[in-house]
Amino acid sequence: MTEVITHVFEFLTLIISILITMLLLFQRRYSRVPLGNLFLALGCLTLGIYALSTIIYSLIGGELIIILFLKIGMLSLMCSVLFLFYTMQILIHSSKVITTKKMILIVPLIAFLIIAMIMIFTDFIIIINVQTAETHFQPFAYTLFSLFISIMLVYTTFSIYHHGIKKSEGESRKRMVSFLIGITIFIAALINDAIGNIIEIEVLFDTILFILLSLGMLFIGKAFYGKKFEE
Repeated sequence: MTEVITHVFEFLTLIISILITMLLLFQRRYSRVPLGNLFLALGCLTLGIYALSTIIYSLIGGELIIILFLKIGMLSLMCSVLFLFYTMQILIHSSKVITTKKMILIVPLIAFLIIAMIMIFTDFIIIINVQTAETHFQPFAYTLFSLFISIMLVYTTFSIYHHGIKKSEGESRKRMVSFLIGITIFIAALINDAIGNIIEIEVLFDTILFILLSLGMLFIGKAFYGKKFEE
């Protein structure tokens, strides 16, 4: 029964990600910062791909399927965090960040590509039980994966508060607060996932993970959907 509930929230995360992606892309034509809408749409879409990959390997099973879609899911999660970071930069600095702060966009991208290559070309996933899709990770690649996500989320949280919320007001401040709440929920989801891996009650913590991801997306989507975003 618990596994069914987990799958329900995995599907819910997938559906929410698709809906928010579509809404953000529609809103993009009316936005003052369409690039921000695009980055956030891509962040939500790749988070949906993460949920879809989890659904596929947990329902279909098979060693190759588990390894393939688990890697796709992990890479999609990294992509999502990277796009959220880019969205935060747009939220704080507007689209001008593309020309004025190139390195702050390029460095995380290079780190992502290096870690992605390591994850793609190394056998860091160990299958413990094919029937239940229970896995274990070799520490090196998984540590790089975890560090990338943690650093990006924590840096995004700090930046949106220190450089955004404290220096803005009105509608812009409300959007940044909504974005900050969403990122904070994502950090809670990451902590939840880490605890679940340690104490090995994956079904329960996976359910909580996707509940938090769905909730976080709603708050983050709210930051860019609605009235025109002012530069």
